[in-house]
Amino acid sequence: MSVDSITDRVQKCRAALQSCPPGHSNRSGSLNNLAISLQNRFEQWGVPSDLDEAIELNRAALLLRPPGHPNRSASLNNLASSLGNRFQQRGVPSDLDDAIELHRAALLLVPPVILMEQYISTILPSAFKTELNRAALLLCPPGHSDGAVYLNNLAISLQNRFEQRGVLSDLDEAIELNRAALLLCPPGHSDRSGFKQRGVPSDLDDAIELHRAALLLCPSSHSDRSTSLNNLAIGLQNRFEHLGVPSDLDEAIELLRAALLLRPPGHSNRSGSLNNLAISLQNRFEQRGVPSDLDEAIELYRAALLLRPSGHPDRSASLGGLATGLINRFEQRASRLTLMRP
Repeated sequence: MSVDSITDRVQKCRAALQSCPPGHSNRSGSLNNLAISLQNRFEQWGVPSDLDEAIELNRAALLLRPPGHPNRSASLNNLASSLGNRFQQRGVPSDLDDAIELHRAALLLVPPVILMEQYISTILPSAFKTELNRAALLLCPPGHSDGAVYLNNLAISLQNRFEQRGVLSDLDEAIELNRAALLLCPPGHSDRSGFKQRGVPSDLDDAIELHRAALLLCPSSHSDRSTSLNNLAIGLQNRFEHLGVPSDLDEAIELLRAALLLRPPGHSNRSGSLNNLAISLQNRFEQRGVPSDLDEAIELYRAALLLRPSGHPDRSASLGGLATGLINRFEQRASRLTLMRP
């Protein structure tokens, strides 16, 4: 979406909200639409005030959609997603905790369906936790438009909390929720590419194949292509770290380069792409000793740091990566000087 079209969308949504004063039957919908347009602009430009305003608008819309309102689950999910995005930007734990609780509340509002016990045991692997079997199937009937999305969103939030706090039960639950969401989106389903498989090292091969399948569903013009490229690259990078296969690392680097091209200056995820590519290049330098890989990694870390000011939750990762890269380069050049001495 172009800059002009994003700005135009926000302006139109503001005008629509002004025509729906408190008490108007369409006010909650107008609040919701403006919040979505601001959220979209934040994802393109990364302006924090857009995200803050989207959160407040989503809160206001939720207040106008009390229990029993047909669109309450959508408002719960939208507010949760916005809070999750703010957590990723600023690292405030309360935003993540609120997002998880809102995602859970949204799941509970998906209409229930009665399913045969035989269907449950046949469709889902026996290793799934009992409560997740029932939640995924009873709360997400076949054909429901939102059930799989809510399962996936809750899984993403739990994954984020695991990465912050390291509680394995959050990771286990995220994996099972993603499996359940994937079952609700068979091949050809429009949302199938968005559901990611994550887990322990023994899951890596399956995760990589799922990411490859997701990428095939995201052609060059697809809005999620950069995410799919990044996810597959991370899977290959993880497998390289466990198995040491050079081709996995080479492919990861090419995928990360492609993802970075789709995240130009101003994109909300550009710093992550810069940092991820730097990590992979630094790993390749450590394996093969090619100076140009290290030099490029250092420049990428510097670029990522510029987008991660003091207070950014990922600033320490870029600082650490840059420090390691500079130390490696110092040691490499010192070694060369030693070899050159008569």
